[in-house]
Amino acid sequence: MSSESRTAVVIPAAGRGVRLGPGAPKALRALNGTPMLIHAVRAMAESRAVSLVVVVAPPDGAAAVKTLLDDHALPERTDFLVVPGGESRQESVRAGLDA
Repeated sequence: MSSESRTAVVIPAAGRGVRLGPGAPKALRALNGTPMLIHAVRAMAESRAVSLVVVVAPPDGAAAVKTLLDDHALPERTDFLVVPGGESRQESVRAGLDA
């Protein structure tokens, strides 16, 4: 067994953000020119304690979220994984934990 531990974080971003109004899902909306999801992923990735960031994306948008992450400069020392979410927040979080 390795003595090196790994800490992962799950970012549930599979919601549609309907309360925010029409348009892109909330996680993909820009804040100061950068999608909110990128702000969240960067904050987690910059933590020295986190070595894996699991992003739970909308079921039909996982590829787009992966492209979004690839297009932004993110810390290289952190691994990223994008998984499709479920029908509910609980199912989405479960998908992230199972990853």
